[in-house]
Amino acid sequence: MAIKATATNRAPRGTKILSQAFFSAADGIPEAQRAAVVKAALAAIRDEVKNTRDKAKVAKAKAKAQVAKKPAARGPKVAAATKAAAKKAPAVVSKAKAKAKAKPGPKASRKSAPVAASGTTWT
Repeated sequence: MAIKATATNRAPRGTKILSQAFFSAADGIPEAQRAAVVKAALAAIRDEVKNTRDKAKVAKAKAKAQVAKKPAARGPKVAAATKAAAKKAPAVVSKAKAKAKAKPGPKASRKSAPVAASGTTWT
């Protein structure tokens, strides 16, 4: 029973190029040996794909196990460290305020205030 090629059953990118390379390489083999060589090549490809999948599965399980271990081992220490960091955290100062503190303006002169003109009252 053949499967119809629809939009959902499309082959991934590069499939056509790879299959063309495989068949062009098979064309270079003498006709008497071609069937046996193609069978052996397909078996080798299948085995290699299977090994790659198995390695990926093992690596994924290993990474999952390491992630599961980390929170349990570091849980209380992380909580204590965050509390200590929160206590020691300095107040956030804006850049403008930091610059104002770093660069004092010109000093005020010690001269007395100007005297008001006669007849002028300040209220």
